Amino acid sequence: MVTQSEWGGVARRRDTGAILRRLRGESGRTEREAAEQLDCPVSRVQRIEDGLASARMAEVRLLLDLYEVPVGERAGLLADVQQARARSWWYPYSDVIDESFETQLILEDEATALRTYQPNLVPGLLQTQRYAWELITTASDLPLESVRQHASLRALRQQVLSRNGAPRFSVILDEAVLRRPVGDKFVMREQYARLASAARAPGLSVQVLPFRAGPPHALGAGFHIYEFGGDDPRMAELELLDRVQFLVGPQEVARYVNAFEHASRQALDARGSRALLEDLAAGS
Repeated sequence: MVTQSEWGGVARRRDTGAILRRLRGESGRTEREAAEQLDCPVSRVQRIEDGLASARMAEVRLLLDLYEVPVGERAGLLADVQQARARSWWYPYSDVIDESFETQLILEDEATALRTYQPNLVPGLLQTQRYAWELITTASDLPLESVRQHASLRALRQQVLSRNGAPRFSVILDEAVLRRPVGDKFVMREQYARLASAARAPGLSVQVLPFRAGPPHALGAGFHIYEFGGDDPRMAELELLDRVQFLVGPQEVARYVNAFEHASRQALDARGSRALLEDLAAGS
């Protein structure tokens, strides 16, 4: 079980990132020089400075060396880095989490509202254990222990929806998601029942975009929209063929907000969606 203290290391990561950005600026070093010091892409340096990636102790030490920070000024920052990493609930799974997935976990952790459009598969936050297991084993040739880790991680990740201060979660599923079998009929019926239950839960909205609605405005592209408290801008995450892409530009994000709202108008309403899911769960 994830404890409340393990959620919300975002503020500490942001503070650490801001300090590293300031130290880099004061040293006159560029993002590219920092990336060369860490032997990583420039995008990782940017994510660390934006608080969208957990910096490793070795990485911070290398950056402090590059920025020529005196030894006496390092202790507090290194202690914050260590504490932030230890407080991340996914820390025990670090060996199976790539950088993009870590950013997604951080955004889910911080968001006050999530919106997801999915044309292909049930979103990870609503997958049953057996549905997730079938996906993981079908999509990869991972050893059994790694499959177990991925499945366990996915189950823990879903606790973001039941913790104190859980984000509002709105999902639009293309009907193809429901018609495409993953595993046998028992796996699918269990998944339908999970979705129907989610559709009745407070703070959650599940809509189905039926085939008869015609082609959606966001044809073929799965995406997520993250909204935050305060003045923090919205962000969007796009699911591409070989990677995910994060968008922060207001105009770019607005395009996906509009696409989601357009799909929501085309989709069945909450009542109709729930009725369809309940029928599927019953084998109708």
